Amino acid sequence: MRRLLTPPWIVLHCFAVVLTIAFGLLGWWQLTRAQGGNAISWGYALEWPLFAVFTVALWVRQMRLELHKDRPEGEEPRRGRPEPPPMTSPFEASILSARQSPSDSSQGSHA
Repeated sequence: MRRLLTPPWIVLHCFAVVLTIAFGLLGWWQLTRAQGGNAISWGYALEWPLFAVFTVALWVRQMRLELHKDRPEGEEPRRGRPEPPPMTSPFEASILSARQSPSDSSQGSHA
């Protein structure tokens, strides 16, 4: 937990709080403009709060990833849920085999 109180993290916390408040205020400003008759402001009135939610979601995600580094090797998450395997492509095996095989120029050109 102390890792989140280092100077770079304190700057990140301040930045996230300032952005979230700014996005909320900009959303409020656009809402008042929209209610005053500016039709395009309705879209912005919905967009700015979404930016605020996105900022908070990224902030929480980064904190969780940083705290995950503190967990000893091999320790399971507290929820008991196994972590999902890393995402792979269904074409990964064929891509790797194509990279390893020598290229044959008689199969066609890529012009």
